[in-house]
Formats: sequence, structure tokens, C-alpha cells
Amino acid sequence: MNNEDLHKWVCHRADMLFVCLKVLGLLTIGVTVAVALDGLSDDAALALSIAIGAFGVLLWFCAFGAVLDISAMRKDMSSDLKTSAFGSQFSKAPFPVYILLTTIVMLGVPVMLIIALNS
Repeated sequence: MNNEDLHKWVCHRADMLFVCLKVLGLLTIGVTVAVALDGLSDDAALALSIAIGAFGVLLWFCAFGAVLDISAMRKDMSSDLKTSAFGSQFSKAPFPVYILLTTIVMLGVPVMLIIALNS
């Protein structure tokens, strides 16, 4: 894979991560407003909790896949790119830590939102 194609794919997957974070932020704002207005019945809170749980898992799958794809793209770097400053830092990036953080954020926030809705 040439460097331009690699750059396009990494940018695409990074954009997907950014979209997941924006959606998670909007979801948090929406639930915060709903809880602050205190206008949800018990049935509505239950339905919203189920939707948040399902949506949180979907966001985690998207973000987790994006991080795994970016991690796998390290193997596709050309020899020129690997020897550059960017390539050497990209090769040493701690992707297992990124995967752990992605899991904590993308699954932890929906859990906290569900707890906030049902408290």
C-alpha cells in the first residue's frame, strides 16, 4: 500500500473515531437534559435505558474496529515511512492502551447514563 492510500485510510478511521465521540457527547447532553427536566416516566426511562445500552454497544464496536484497523495499518507502511520520525513513533504507539481506553469510555459512559436515568 502506498503512503497516500495509507494516509487516507488512517484519516478515514480516525474520522470514524471522532464521530463516535461526538455522538457519545450528544447522547450525554441529551440524557442530562432529560434528567434535568425530570419529565420521564418510569416506562420512558426504561425504554431510553435500553436504547442507550444498545447504542453504546454499537458505538463501542465502531470505535473498537477503528482502533484495531489503525493498529493493523502499521504493518502496511512503506520502508521510507517506517524510517521517518512519524513512522517510528506510529510503530511504537501503545494500541493495547488505546483499545482499553476505548472500551472504558464507550461502554462506561452509557452505563453511567443508564444509572443516572434510573436513579
